[in-house]
Amino acid sequence: MISIMFKTLAVVALLSLGLCTIKALQDHAKDNGDIFIINYDSFDGDVDDISTTTQAPREAGYVDLEEVMRNCNASFITPMSNVLQFNTTGALPDEKDKTSMCYFHCFFEKSGLMDNYKLNADLVRKYVWPATGDSIEACEKQGKDEANACERGYAIIKCVVLRSLTDARNIPVV
Repeated sequence: MISIMFKTLAVVALLSLGLCTIKALQDHAKDNGDIFIINYDSFDGDVDDISTTTQAPREAGYVDLEEVMRNCNASFITPMSNVLQFNTTGALPDEKDKTSMCYFHCFFEKSGLMDNYKLNADLVRKYVWPATGDSIEACEKQGKDEANACERGYAIIKCVVLRSLTDARNIPVV
């Protein structure tokens, strides 16, 4: 009699444990290999709670500029204020700041905008500005006498940014 009660109690305990496990699994998102499936009984309507585990398809030639920025800033720590000033004026706060020059050289190289001091005209036109005339060729000639790679790359990049700002504002650069 005791053994039958013990067996019955053991079966009830296992069933209770199994039901608790099933309930716990239902309360969490399930991973089917590609996406997380949300239990709609507990979904609060916040679309940001839904995440996928696969990348969305990207167009050919896509460059993740934020990722490039993070990678270059990890090697050449440059304050965002320097980046913002350079992007709006074409000049760094300190024109002798080699770390910032190396950051911009890194950014243009890693993004594919420049390779071995040659500008990728298609990407420059896509991400920087629709370069006109001889802008690409003229900018590639900048800094040829610089021995330091970062200074040479920065000279080219500065030319690109100044020309893009001039075209955008239609103000001549002196």
